[in-house]
Amino acid sequence: MDKGNAAADRKLVIRLASLPDIDTLDDVAEYGYSGYGRFAVLEDGGFWFGETRSSHPATTDTGWYWATTKSGELLVSARGAVADGEALFGKRKPVLALLIDELVKMRYIRKPASIELKRD
Repeated sequence: MDKGNAAADRKLVIRLASLPDIDTLDDVAEYGYSGYGRFAVLEDGGFWFGETRSSHPATTDTGWYWATTKSGELLVSARGAVADGEALFGKRKPVLALLIDELVKMRYIRKPASIELKRD
């Protein structure tokens, strides 16, 4: 196998999108996602990750939604202000890195060789 193609196959495209608030596995499938959940930075600065059947904790400082697509993209969306979503591609990139690590650990995505950030 060509190493260049293998690396291209492991490129993760992360798209800033507007995701619905989903809490059932049927809804995940209906929207065409392969995975869905929530993540947050808590008031104490900790990171929180949740799958489909979860709710942001009461101690959430800033929260987001995530979804994986059948084509392999990762979609992220702000829970509140649009600026919170944009921050994931700027000053909050470390939070995005924690999300990717968790999604790899939970086997929603493969560990990426490279990442491309896109805005809708």
